[in-house]
This record gives sequence, structure tokens and C-alpha cells, in this order.
Amino acid sequence: MKLIQIITLLFLCTSCAIEDDYVPLNIEPIFVDNPETTIKIDIIYVLPSGNNNKSMYHLNENDFVDNLNGGFFHRYDIGLELGQIRTITNDELYDLRDNRDAETSTFLKETQDSYKKDRVNVYIIKRANTIALAGIGNDKRALITDEFLYETTAPHEIGHALGLFHTAEEGNIMSQINPHKRTFFSDTQVLKMKNHIHKTKEQ
Repeated sequence: MKLIQIITLLFLCTSCAIEDDYVPLNIEPIFVDNPETTIKIDIIYVLPSGNNNKSMYHLNENDFVDNLNGGFFHRYDIGLELGQIRTITNDELYDLRDNRDAETSTFLKETQDSYKKDRVNVYIIKRANTIALAGIGNDKRALITDEFLYETTAPHEIGHALGLFHTAEEGNIMSQINPHKRTFFSDTQVLKMKNHIHKTKEQ
């Protein structure tokens, strides 16, 4: 029974290979003052041994969260609030490579002791070691390669972290096809994310 559960988890939580996500987005930002549903988002930089400087990622964390809110979440009355900015040293995760069957299990294993269950945890790695891996998401955890932080990969993987699965609907943020066309969550997906956030806060 446990083997079936593990296989099911890996099937539902596959890494997202996105080769054509570099088409510029043109989404008019929408911000709301007091979103109905909010959750903290921690930014966790993955570093190799011997390097404890997160500046190698060149990311403005506030701008990143603003981009997520304005482009994707505030319009659905969901707000991401910047929580902690952290680093972890993990050579196996930093050097994660594409092989299309072990990335997800490696990600979940290597982050088991560093993620916080009351928030979304976004792990960032360099893209240098990957060919097509843009991100992974599951169980309040998302991993995003640094070149895809401002693409639709980020809300897509956060959607996975908040309980959403893939859909075939073109234009939907959880679609795997034509990432540059992804602009919306469905009403059902929004409700599922909000319920997931509420349950997270009750834990």
C-alpha cells in the first residue's frame, strides 16, 4: 500500500519541463489592498558547499513577490506575503540534474527538514545544471530554476504547492502547453487554493 502511495505521489508531482517559457509576458498587473486569503512565502536560496552568498542569484525578493501578486494572485483575492529569506547549503539539490524520473523525489527528500508547513516555501537553484527543468511543486514547496522566476513557471509551481494538478486547458496557469499563453486560474482552482491555505493555517 505504501509503495502505491509513493508511486501516486511521484506521478502527480512531476517536474515541469518547459523549454519555450521565454516569450515575454504581457499581463496587466492588478493589486488589491486587503486580499481575502493570504499566506506567507519564504524564499530559500540553495547554495553549494563553500559558498554562503545568496547574491549569486541577483534577486530582489520584494519585486518577485509583487510580480506574483500583481500578475497572478491578487486578481483572485489571494495574497502572498514575503516571509523569511533563507539559505540552505545542499550540494545534491544545487546540482540537481534532469533525468525525468528522480528530480521530484530528490527535491522532496532534500527539503524535508528545511521547509515550513505553515507557508509556501520557494527554493531557488541555478539553471546551469539543468536542460529543461523549470520547476517542481508539491506539499507547500516549490523549486524554481533562477531564469524562470519571472515567467509563468513561478505561479504554476506555487499552484502545485497549493494543491493544484495539471490541466489540458490552454491558457490556464496549470497547463503544460504553451507556457507563454498561461494567464488565468479557473474558479475551481482558486477555491481549491483558498481551501488549502485555510487548512494550512488551521494545522
